[in-house]
Amino acid sequence: MNRAKNKSYIKLMTAARDLFSEKWYETVSVVEICRRAGLSNGIFYKYFKNKEDIFLKLLNEIVIYYEDGFSTISGKSFEDRMDSFLDIVVKSGVGDYKKDILIYREGQYRYPKYEQHLRDLYGKGVSLVLLRETTQAEQLFISGIVRFVIIRYIFNGLSYDKTEIERVITNGIFYDEIKNFSLIFDDEDVVYPDIPLDESARTKLLSSGIKLFGTKGYYKTDIHNITRNAGYSVGTFYLYFESKEAFLEEIVKIIGKMTRRFLTINQKKQLNRAENELRGIYLFLKYFESNSEYYKIVRESEFIVKKAANDYYDRFEKGYVENLERTKIEDKKLLANSLMGISHYTGIDKIFLNRIKDIKSLLKELSIYLTYGIHI
Repeated sequence: MNRAKNKSYIKLMTAARDLFSEKWYETVSVVEICRRAGLSNGIFYKYFKNKEDIFLKLLNEIVIYYEDGFSTISGKSFEDRMDSFLDIVVKSGVGDYKKDILIYREGQYRYPKYEQHLRDLYGKGVSLVLLRETTQAEQLFISGIVRFVIIRYIFNGLSYDKTEIERVITNGIFYDEIKNFSLIFDDEDVVYPDIPLDESARTKLLSSGIKLFGTKGYYKTDIHNITRNAGYSVGTFYLYFESKEAFLEEIVKIIGKMTRRFLTINQKKQLNRAENELRGIYLFLKYFESNSEYYKIVRESEFIVKKAANDYYDRFEKGYVENLERTKIEDKKLLANSLMGISHYTGIDKIFLNRIKDIKSLLKELSIYLTYGIHI
C-alpha cells in the first residue's frame, strides 16, 4: 500500500513539475496533471487538496533542498567552499534544474514568502562560505552574482567558469574607486521619460494594458478590459496585436526601452565608470519604485512570455558589454550579468520584500565590493 502510494505521489509530482515548467500556473489544470501522470482525478485528491497544494509542495521541495544543501557547505579553503556553494545552486536535487528554476521564478512572484525564505537561506550559505556573519550587502553581492549568472547561462545554453565567478567575487569588477557619493545619489534633476503619447489606437491600447497588467496582473486582465479602458472595441485590438501574449511582449519591450533610456540620460559625465554603475543601480531602484507596475509586469512576463523576458535582459546585457571599461576581468558578458544580478536581487529585496531600510548605506558598502571584492 505504501509502495503504491509513494509511486502514485511521485508520478503526480513529476507530471506537475513537467507541466508547471512548460506552462505558467494559471494554464495548468488538475485534469492535465492527472492525464500526464496516467492517474485518475480521485487518486490526485488522495494526496493533494487542489492545484495550489501540489504547486506549493513543489516549492517546498526546492526550499528543503537548499536548506539541506547549504547546511553541508564545507572545505578548508574559500575556493573549496565556493565550489560547494555553486554546485548546490546548480544541482537543485529535485529534478531538472531548469524546470525547478522556471517553477520557482513563478512561485517567488506568486508567494513572496518563498523568496524571503530562500534569501535567508542564501544569506546563511554565503556566511558558511566566508566562515563569518555577513552583511546584507555582502549577501546581495555574492548571491546576486551567483544566482543571476548561473540562471542566465543555463537558460541560454552557455557554460560558465566557476573560477571566473570566484574572481569577480574576490577581486571586484572595476579598477576605479567609488568616492563621489553626493553626485551618485543626486536626484534633483532626474528626468523620467514618458511613454510616447499620441492619439493612435495602438498607443492608447498599450497604455491601457500597462495600467491594467500592472495593477490587476496578466491573468485577471482580459482583452475586453483593455479595450474598454482604452475606449475601443475588441476588433480594434486585433488590428494591432495577434494575441494577448503578443500584446504583453510589446509592453515588455516598451518598459525595457524606457528603463534603458532613463538610466542613460541620467548618468553623470563627472563620474567615472564605476561610480556611474553604482548610480545606475540607485536610479534603477528609484525608477521601479516610482513605476512599480513596470517591475511587476516584467517579473510576471518571465513565466508567461519567456522569450520576450529573455530578450529584455539580453538588451540590458548588450548595453553593459558595450560600455564597460577599466574592468579587472576581460569577460564582459560575465561582468554584465554579474552587475545585472546585483541590481535584480537588490530590486527584489528593496521593492518586493521591503528588506532594505537605508538604500544609500547599503549601496555605499556595495561600492567597496564593486572595486575591491570581498576578502576572506
